[in-house]
Amino acid sequence: MSRTVTATYRLQLTRDLPFAAVRKLVPYFERLGVSHLYLSPVLAARPGSMHGYDVIDHARVNPELGTEDDLRALAADLHARQMGIILDIVPNHMAASSDNRSWDDVLERGRASRFAGWFDIDWDAPRAHGKVVLPILGDELETVLARGEIKLHIRDSGSRIAYFDKTFPIDARSLPKELQLAQLDPAGRPAADEWASGAQGRRNLEQLLDAQNYRLRFWRHTPEINYRRFFDVGDLVALRMDNDDIFDATHELVLQWVRDGVLDGLRVDHVDGLRVPSWYLARLRHSVDAAKHRDAPARFPILVEKILSGDEELPRDWPVEGTTGYDFMNEVEDLFLDAGGLRAVEANYRGLRHNPSLQFRAVARDGKRRVLRAALLSDVMRLARLAHAWRPDVKVDAFADVIVELIVHLDVYRTYVVEPGTLTDDDRRRLEAAFRKVVVPTPSVAKGRDLQAAVDAVREAFFGKPTPGDTVRAEFVARFQQTSGPATAKGVEDTALYSYVPLAARNEVGGTPDREVVDASAHERLHARNVMRARDWPNAMLATNTHDTKRSADLRARLDVLTALPDVWARHVSRWRRLNRPHKRVVRGKPAPDTSLEYLYYQTLLGLWPAPRPHRRVDDLPDRAWRERARERLVAYMLKAAREAKVRTSWTESDPQYEQALDAFVHGSLAPNEDAPFLGDVARLTAQTAHDGFRFALARILVHCTSPGCPDIYQGDEVWNFTLVDPDNRRPVDFDHRSRLLTRSGESNALATSLSDEDALIEDRTKLTLLARVLTFRREHAELMARGDYLPLRAASDDAGIFAFARQLGADACIAAARTRVAVAGNADGPSAPPFDLPNELAGQWRSALTGRVVDIPRSAHGVTADAAQVIPAAQPCELLLRVSS
Repeated sequence: MSRTVTATYRLQLTRDLPFAAVRKLVPYFERLGVSHLYLSPVLAARPGSMHGYDVIDHARVNPELGTEDDLRALAADLHARQMGIILDIVPNHMAASSDNRSWDDVLERGRASRFAGWFDIDWDAPRAHGKVVLPILGDELETVLARGEIKLHIRDSGSRIAYFDKTFPIDARSLPKELQLAQLDPAGRPAADEWASGAQGRRNLEQLLDAQNYRLRFWRHTPEINYRRFFDVGDLVALRMDNDDIFDATHELVLQWVRDGVLDGLRVDHVDGLRVPSWYLARLRHSVDAAKHRDAPARFPILVEKILSGDEELPRDWPVEGTTGYDFMNEVEDLFLDAGGLRAVEANYRGLRHNPSLQFRAVARDGKRRVLRAALLSDVMRLARLAHAWRPDVKVDAFADVIVELIVHLDVYRTYVVEPGTLTDDDRRRLEAAFRKVVVPTPSVAKGRDLQAAVDAVREAFFGKPTPGDTVRAEFVARFQQTSGPATAKGVEDTALYSYVPLAARNEVGGTPDREVVDASAHERLHARNVMRARDWPNAMLATNTHDTKRSADLRARLDVLTALPDVWARHVSRWRRLNRPHKRVVRGKPAPDTSLEYLYYQTLLGLWPAPRPHRRVDDLPDRAWRERARERLVAYMLKAAREAKVRTSWTESDPQYEQALDAFVHGSLAPNEDAPFLGDVARLTAQTAHDGFRFALARILVHCTSPGCPDIYQGDEVWNFTLVDPDNRRPVDFDHRSRLLTRSGESNALATSLSDEDALIEDRTKLTLLARVLTFRREHAELMARGDYLPLRAASDDAGIFAFARQLGADACIAAARTRVAVAGNADGPSAPPFDLPNELAGQWRSALTGRVVDIPRSAHGVTADAAQVIPAAQPCELLLRVSS
């Protein structure tokens, strides 16, 4: 029997949460209301991997998760309950480590390895000398050898070079006789030790290293690296997933699981990293359709991790169900922002930074430029050399400058030009816009001529007439598109989003923190996108939390509240800066932490701070145990944020003095002190913002789980969840606690009370009960939620602060409504709230799926009008109505 996907639950499998443990949780997930478990990668990964994206073998299951039989048993348990598995697969890269035998074979045998064609290696790169360049040393090779840090490990199975915890193979052809003998006979080990000892031993080792098919280099020589990586992660090497043989070898086991009915859907990781995503997806679709089990749905679900920027849409010709939902996450966030308040928050932030004209787009461009000139420079130079091979009359350096600036000004992660000269209208428009903005400094007339020639050549590469057989031009265009995505990910996601932070709730993957928000337009924009999804991508995934989000949805909801009281927030920030001034230090002539990072710290602390408990003083502090845990989390997060921002320190150019000052600031500010009552003031502001944050979060759940598409629930997010970026959001989940709460959530009137009771809002059971009720509704009305028309519902006035829509399929219909403003959330708006004008077909009797209340919405001579209180009670943050008669 076909298993319909109504809602997914993302699980990060690890050795602490293997298949066997997940099997025990299946009854809980069924009661929660999800239809499918969305599992992180399960193929063999590096030992101890906490995520599974560092695959080492596509032909077997990760033994730390269990056996293949364990996976099949989990699938059988789910299928017995009409549930299923959607599996995350990783076609873009593998681990570049000794655990990966295919990569190890390439290092041992070089171009002669049968796996050499698997990996994206530029064997002819300058200074590579036909070898794989590995910049992993902590110093220059001569210094590392002199310190004795490189050692020789002699084994019967083959000797290896060891550098701390990393080992590298030795080409058998290069082994001196002393080492050959030691491998065959233990009696020869002393002679081998003698060969590697002393000054002569260092020279011997250096000569041996020079004979290998790889070069160990100082990590600061990263620009020399000659293999494409996942972004700038040196121990994740890119696969050349543009070849049928490689596709077959890396997908055989997954396709066998599809054939056997073990899997019910696939999620493709980092689709933008592939050379030609459309080719790969067509190949995957063909293979899946040919292999799918008889119980699989007519259309086997395939979803892609694709970040859509601004008004970008997923290519219509991709044979997939849609994206994993980052676009929805940013669209729904805007609903809960007060437009005028947001502008005031941004103005205050810019004022604190003494830069009133500061714009995120400028920060993002600078971030992309910096990463292209540093961490991704090897990719840029590989591109420039390709361009020069195509157009030898233009200098390599000129091409490099133009490539950098063109990527900097591209407003999407990548374009999708399959054949140079044949572009879609969208790709042409975006590339033309980027070319118009390319302005490269020209220190001399000659340099200016070189740069203009490079601009013209790159433009011709993309826009010139197709030239069949011009493989170099095609290679350049393909690699350019593979490079722009990592530049955006590293320059924007991992740089700009940490250095421009007026309201951190907006700083999420694919978001633009200074995008304009007008109250009514945020509603209209989401309505328009929902109409489009219902029409074009009805089975796309919808996310509000993922393993990549910078902060959880619940934390973001509390920060959204600040836009409703910008003056209050500004006063508190001013006071906190004054109270914490004694904890700051001067490092290299500047205060530490810097203003922007300190501002981010206050938002983060406010977002994490626990809500005031009933019948307690609003300035009461959390207990010591909470403060100690929070201090540990905040110290780790702020260090990461500082390094990602790359303003005063970074991962590659760390400033220990600045980082020590930052650590001292966090510790000092979190220490209770009667003379500087900072923490009590944080508690007071939390008391003023927390409950509206809870209401926003509950309203978001309703929108998330009833909009067109398939809602995905991130692990643990069914209760109140205030977490920060990875690894904070990958902490173990207490499923026993959640299961107990779910067992007690079935009382018919429990949710009605919880939604309208301010004290009950803060309880985990309130969020869990609402989520379970809505997910169960989706499962029971799967056809309505999957195929129903989307009908935007609008109040007679824009002042309603209610986002509402209907879903309709024949006589079946439901209405979803969510409050989006602090000014009305939880207050008795009564009959004065603006009514809703509804389509005639929505007249009838309705019953709340949340509380059981019954509503009559009659048809009159003037049409169908419903009071706001009928659509959503005054005290509730959200409502879901099902029509019971028309």
